[in-house]
Amino acid sequence: MKILFVTSHLFYSEPLGVMLLSAIAKRKGHQTRLCVLTRQPMEEALREFEPDVIGYSTITANEQFFIDGDNEVKDYMRQTGRKVWRVMGGPHPTYFPEVLDKMGLDAIVVGHGDNALPAILDRIEAGQDFSGIPNVLQSSTDTLIKEVIEDLDSLPFLDRSLIYDFDPNLQRVGIRSFQTQRGCPYKCTYCFNHAFNRMFKGDGRKLFVRRSVDHLLAEIKHVRETYPELRFIRFSDDVFAIRADAWLEEFAERYSAEIGLPFYCLIRADGLTDDVGRLLKKAGCCSVSMSIETGVLEARMTVLKRNMPDKVMLDAYEVSRKYGIYTHSNTMLGLPGTTLEDDFTSISFARKAAPTATTFSVFCPFPKTELTEYAKLKNVLPDDFDYNNTYRNESVLTNYTPIERRIQVNLVYLGPIFCNLPDFMQPLLKPLASLPITSVYNFIGSIFNTYLLSFRIFRGAQPSDPVSWIKAAWRAVYYYFFSGQKQKRRNKTASVATAATDAAS
Repeated sequence: MKILFVTSHLFYSEPLGVMLLSAIAKRKGHQTRLCVLTRQPMEEALREFEPDVIGYSTITANEQFFIDGDNEVKDYMRQTGRKVWRVMGGPHPTYFPEVLDKMGLDAIVVGHGDNALPAILDRIEAGQDFSGIPNVLQSSTDTLIKEVIEDLDSLPFLDRSLIYDFDPNLQRVGIRSFQTQRGCPYKCTYCFNHAFNRMFKGDGRKLFVRRSVDHLLAEIKHVRETYPELRFIRFSDDVFAIRADAWLEEFAERYSAEIGLPFYCLIRADGLTDDVGRLLKKAGCCSVSMSIETGVLEARMTVLKRNMPDKVMLDAYEVSRKYGIYTHSNTMLGLPGTTLEDDFTSISFARKAAPTATTFSVFCPFPKTELTEYAKLKNVLPDDFDYNNTYRNESVLTNYTPIERRIQVNLVYLGPIFCNLPDFMQPLLKPLASLPITSVYNFIGSIFNTYLLSFRIFRGAQPSDPVSWIKAAWRAVYYYFFSGQKQKRRNKTASVATAATDAAS
């Protein structure tokens, strides 16, 4: 059969889940293709590919894109008389299964879809329904049979041709993403991981699993041979290393000897001990993303439940400097229970930590997260808040005035610059942030962040020829500056808190 995978956006962060599902489908003999809703009309993809199955993959913030696209699918089926099976997976249907009835889908996949997708395809070919397939719901009244994938080595390598067939220019950017593990043991209140753990724990299921170093390195070698533009590796795990364990020891020894390419990963400050820093440096780590989230200690410890005192945070950045590892950090402004003055405190703390590149974003509520419920408890977010009508770069909390909201957005763009300016210029931040010239700050900040992320955090990933480099740089600046403006005009939920945050994460 023909399976059309559908995502909303495609930047430099590859859609790893979709690429894995495409590889699984191809292993079963099916054909696959990608449609990116912000770059190709759904109707065009339908008529060119004539799919039998559509696999939507979405986060909650992008639901409206898929509702619009799915309406085009329904029109297509009415006009052609063809049956196209419509299945949705990803974080959104996992945490909001009501989308099954809302969109009238044939099925949703809750959680891991690695075994669910081929089972669905087999049932379609056999003319059977989907009852009894783990992690699959075809009716809101179904009982979910839960399953997690524990043997990551049993999965095929990602199908990268899926995205390169859609956008060949992406091959010229020398960065490729890999995943080494699944699951996260932490309980940060702004994240869905704790909800996933609650949903799937029990019955002996392992929620935190890793690939073997053998399997990981084999895929990297395969990609290097197949797509020789590979110059930089991005590990996309929520937390790449928690401690200096046997896996990290083996990885550091073998990666440096067998791969030898610079890489980037995400880590928590309380995980970047001296031992971990030493092993990352030994492996060849170029940069890490290590978020601050807030410079206000009480908010970090109690509101966000990130049990990291200031000293732990600052010591981690010292470790990174000791081993010559560049750092990217993100900090949220406008958190529930904080004030505009606290936002300035967060910028001062980020400057004190002195990451190589720092980005800022304004808190955006996602339904069913603990932090959103806290905002409701503080009476700064209405109970009937419309999550599908939010522009994420501006605070939606009711305790901020319009002027304060504008200042926060200005701080998103000015903050990274002032974190790199000398002491005598710091008093200029407040008066400049008060000026109503957000578009100017956006443009300047976009160029500044593009430079730091390109030449420090992801240095070496840039295209080698000048023409491709200019195209890639323009694409980044365009994405940072114009995507938010375009999204705001659409009056739909933006897909990123800031484009810089998306690029780094």
